[in-house]
Amino acid sequence: MNKIVKTLNLIRLCMFQMGFGLMLGFVQDILNRVMIKELLLPATIALGLISLKELMAIFGVKVWAGNLSDRKSVLGYRRTPYIFLGLVSCVVSFMLSPAAAYEVKVGGTEFSHMLPALFTDIGLWKLSIIFLIFGFGLQVATTAYYALIADIVPEEHIGKITGASWTLMVLTAIISNWNIGNYLKVFTPERLTQVAEFGGLLTLFFGVFAVIGIEKRNAETGPGKEKHSITFAQSVRLLSSSPKTLQFALYIFISIFALFANEVVMDPFGAEVFGMPVSVTTKLFKPTMGGTQLVFMLLTGFLLSKIGYKRGAYFGNTFSSIGFAIIMVAGFTLNMDLLRAGLVVTGMGLGAASVSNLSMMMNMTAGRSGIYIGLWGTAQSLAIFIGHSGAGIVRDLVYIFSGNHMLAYAAIFIVEIIAFTASSFVLPYVSKEAFEEESHAKMSEFAEAAKVH
Repeated sequence: MNKIVKTLNLIRLCMFQMGFGLMLGFVQDILNRVMIKELLLPATIALGLISLKELMAIFGVKVWAGNLSDRKSVLGYRRTPYIFLGLVSCVVSFMLSPAAAYEVKVGGTEFSHMLPALFTDIGLWKLSIIFLIFGFGLQVATTAYYALIADIVPEEHIGKITGASWTLMVLTAIISNWNIGNYLKVFTPERLTQVAEFGGLLTLFFGVFAVIGIEKRNAETGPGKEKHSITFAQSVRLLSSSPKTLQFALYIFISIFALFANEVVMDPFGAEVFGMPVSVTTKLFKPTMGGTQLVFMLLTGFLLSKIGYKRGAYFGNTFSSIGFAIIMVAGFTLNMDLLRAGLVVTGMGLGAASVSNLSMMMNMTAGRSGIYIGLWGTAQSLAIFIGHSGAGIVRDLVYIFSGNHMLAYAAIFIVEIIAFTASSFVLPYVSKEAFEEESHAKMSEFAEAAKVH
């Protein structure tokens, strides 16, 4: 009976990602496309706004949250309170985002008048604050959630849990985007806001149901735990003075950049290159590429213990590069069948690479799941921030000089292929054993310094 309860709790824990799949799918696919196509915001501004959610991690929120959840419990719980704090922050700001987007006035403004308008547009500042709050919640909740997985899931099962949770996240994004696409066939700002309000409440339900009761009270207060506690300042020194740690952070940065730079451009790509309406882009890109990604995330997660993280990542990098090359050819030839084929191949690669890299990330903790997952998450968020905002800048610059939408998106896809190739070159230098040896040595240094003082 006890084993059954543990299994059911792990299944329930995987459901936490479903709400984030719904929210991120809406923000990065639907709201993003609405801001660029319907509200006429430059891609640099629209994707810059969306990437603000990653800015909080770059400012240290992930490291802070991970370290704090390692050191400070609330009512005997180390991870759960931080998960709920982040969850509520995300849900509230998410529900406010569509209405705030329609208050932005700079859309359609001539380029010469754009800069002054940016500073005086109250709606733009309001939406920026909303995305920053959303980002704070996202970073705090996901850092504590991944740390909870690292705490309670045996190493041999982490790949399965990672694969299952991300599969549920992508599946939720696919199903929700499909249904939202049907609902928005009659498109109005009011309907867009209703979708966000309902989605926010659904996310709150998923989050509370998935996490409540999973963590045991006072589970980490036993002997041998508190002696490893370090301050935030010490954690920053630990990270900055450890070459193997920084090397893996670099690998995570390159890999996540490659994985996520594309996710905010696919729907606008379909709209501007193929002339698809909202109801078509929401039913093509996420279901086709995301559906294939879902299958290969789940498949890779269950095979990781046999094939290893590195082989999974190599497979993902190779197929993702091939897929983006096919998508480019499809765009230049306006071939829908080739586009679908490219989306399937890309989805295979993204699914394998994402689960392999995230599972590797959750295994590289050396017993300090909060602080290290905070660091890996910071590298991840920096990559997503640069990927999202950089994609907008590349798209706008190439389009300004060429006047060709396809050339603008092809430039982004070429950068993706380069990033996947670079990730494969860095991967052989990643060593869990060397990282753990370095980490334990650094922790011993801190312990000796504490005795002296």
